[in-house]
Amino acid sequence: MADRPDMAELIPFPLHSRATLVRSISDDLEVVHGPSANAFWRERIAGIVAGLRADGVADDAIRTEIIGLQSAVQSELQRRARSAAAI
Repeated sequence: MADRPDMAELIPFPLHSRATLVRSISDDLEVVHGPSANAFWRERIAGIVAGLRADGVADDAIRTEIIGLQSAVQSELQRRARSAAAI
């Protein structure tokens, strides 16, 4: 992009910081398991990726965002499991 001064790098608000998104995905993953959970994840991520691409986000940035989102969702699910075990 440095070759084209009319182009700018678009940096999205980090997906892992979108609390509503992380909670929404976690809510859904708590009720689906196995192949259904895998299919849900792939479908949800495909929609997010399509949206980011439509907004002009570079593939490397999208990859980084999806990895961060996956980590945030896993952390949320682990937090919920610890909370449920403590009850």
